[in-house]
Amino acid sequence: MRDQVLPALTGGGKLFLVGVGTADAALEFATQLQIDPSLCFGDDGGGAGDALGLGKGFGTMWNPPAVQALMARNDQESLTTVAEAYKGAADNIGLKRLAPAKIEDTLRQGGTFVFRGSELLLEHFDEKVGDNCEIDTILASIGVK
Repeated sequence: MRDQVLPALTGGGKLFLVGVGTADAALEFATQLQIDPSLCFGDDGGGAGDALGLGKGFGTMWNPPAVQALMARNDQESLTTVAEAYKGAADNIGLKRLAPAKIEDTLRQGGTFVFRGSELLLEHFDEKVGDNCEIDTILASIGVK
């Protein structure tokens, strides 16, 4: 997202990243990944995830084929960058401040939603860990081939 979608946004397009955890965690990840912090939000308590109907619970977390697909579509450099960001964030503010107040809120799947105004252009719900929307699909939804 940082390296391919953000640079492709033109004409006032915006990308917002929402993750489980606190506002402090969102700020720290933005810092670690060198993303504008005003684009990153923490969904502590899971209200946004609930409103979007994102899957949650232990049963959504383990899926070897999806994890293998995640590994296959990311090169070693991008995986290392993300791992180093997690480690750096944990080192800087501690694991307790990264995690949501209720640990079960970490068992939340994500999704990708692209809008033009109020028109929904793309809706993808991650079913399992690693079942993320393909970057090419996101780019196509914003008119980038």
